[in-house]
Amino acid sequence: MGSPDKATWRERLRAARALMDDDDRRLAGDRLATAGLAWVADVSRPGRADDGWAVCCYLSAGTEPPTPALLAALVQAGYRVLVPVCEPGFQLSWARWFPGVRMARSPLAPVLEPVGPRFPFDAVGPVAGILLPALAVDLSGVRLGQGGGYYDRFLATAGTHPRAAVVHDTEVLPAGTLPHDALDRPVDYIVSPGGVRRIGGLDTPGGVGRK
Repeated sequence: MGSPDKATWRERLRAARALMDDDDRRLAGDRLATAGLAWVADVSRPGRADDGWAVCCYLSAGTEPPTPALLAALVQAGYRVLVPVCEPGFQLSWARWFPGVRMARSPLAPVLEPVGPRFPFDAVGPVAGILLPALAVDLSGVRLGQGGGYYDRFLATAGTHPRAAVVHDTEVLPAGTLPHDALDRPVDYIVSPGGVRRIGGLDTPGGVGRK
């Protein structure tokens, strides 16, 4: 038998996530906030939060690694936090997120989005980094998403901003594990509750691995 295809991987990974209990998810969210904030602070140097850096990050839904604590920590640190808004043609725009922002369900996807102005990526100003949802990522930088195609289309035109896949620790897999094709866009870093890994670099719990 050949290696599992993307659909098989997604089924397995979603089933594993569904087994996590609420306490495990809360703990994962707290640890992600620490690791994610450390990653953003590192990749945004020599800039600073008060220099107007934006951070693009997904707003978690369902069994995804929880990001509310991370988003709040980024705002508290002074970053402009932008979350994706689904547009026709599997495109993304970006809207400002802050605690208490009014949210509405997207007409195009089963997610909540901020109500208010939305911007194309090239109009959001200086970007410190991009935190991406993923079902798993391997140590060669291959990211397995949910299959909608929004993020790979976005990454194809997002330039060279640092990009990190956000996953649970058990979803970090050996290099070469995940199937991929020409449309899949690799990531530079992995952010998980256990810390940050730089693709091709060292693991640093709670911080950034360097080559």
